[in-house]
Amino acid sequence: MAAVLVHIDLDGDRPNPSSLVALAAGRHVASSWGATLYAAVIAHDASSKASPDSTAQVVSTTHVPGIEAIENALAHGGADKVVVAMTDAPIAPLWAAIGTAWQGIVDHLRPRLVLFGADSPSATELAPRTGARIGARLLMRARTLGGDDVELRDRDGGYVRASDSGAAVALIGRADPIEASDEDIDLVVLALPGGVDARVELAGTSPAEVAHTRGAIVALGDDVVNDAKIVADAKRLATQLGAQLIGGAAAARVLQAGAVVDRTTPLAPDLCIAVGNAQLDLAGATSFIKIGGPGGKTVDGALAGDVGTGLAQLVKRLEEP
Repeated sequence: MAAVLVHIDLDGDRPNPSSLVALAAGRHVASSWGATLYAAVIAHDASSKASPDSTAQVVSTTHVPGIEAIENALAHGGADKVVVAMTDAPIAPLWAAIGTAWQGIVDHLRPRLVLFGADSPSATELAPRTGARIGARLLMRARTLGGDDVELRDRDGGYVRASDSGAAVALIGRADPIEASDEDIDLVVLALPGGVDARVELAGTSPAEVAHTRGAIVALGDDVVNDAKIVADAKRLATQLGAQLIGGAAAARVLQAGAVVDRTTPLAPDLCIAVGNAQLDLAGATSFIKIGGPGGKTVDGALAGDVGTGLAQLVKRLEEP
């Protein structure tokens, strides 16, 4: 049976909306062709260390944290099977970071059709290389067309249908919505150790393991991590906002596992509150508030003066009914 494979980028712990558009298109095509629809996710596993190798080994699913919510979302999106590739590479939308893991998935499934969301982060890096690897045609921005034999057709006139021979890779710009509710979905986990090439340095991907593409974060500066009262108030603030408390290496002893970030780690939360002199690389769309420091062109709000006093006042204000 032919396989239709959809690459799924993640926004934190959720599938990227553009990837879900590709999944909807994949469902239409797979149903028309009588094919199996696979949704593929690449996940980080720091415990895997070996030489780079795209030979996948099927392993147990018990060590994949947070996969249940992703699996349910992909099941509702129409996937027949979910494939998770575990790699020791930091997850970034770059071929140098996830290319080996992605090759392992493609080599394991040998799909006839591979789909990417046209606006998903990894599409521009992975799609052309995938087409070259499997000798496939590349449709740059396709959409599904209905009928007895569903077609994928791009804006330049290229198309893919069941009667065609050969493989194809398509970046999906539009697909009709689907109604799927089957949560009984197969999950396959592939171990792909050594996914990162040691000769390539990925700037800004280490050592953070924090989901900071949405929501809020509270960042502790190195100058305040030894003040127990400030740390306690920062934790209360994070709880009040539903935010994650992060900091540099100096704050490691007061943070949860995975919350230590390097100053070069790119962060893109909706809101960031910096307590003290936290040094951060923030996206321009982030609302940035400083406690204990002056404002500036890149700061949306500031509580100048003593850090402890400003933080305590903010926490007290937020706790008021």
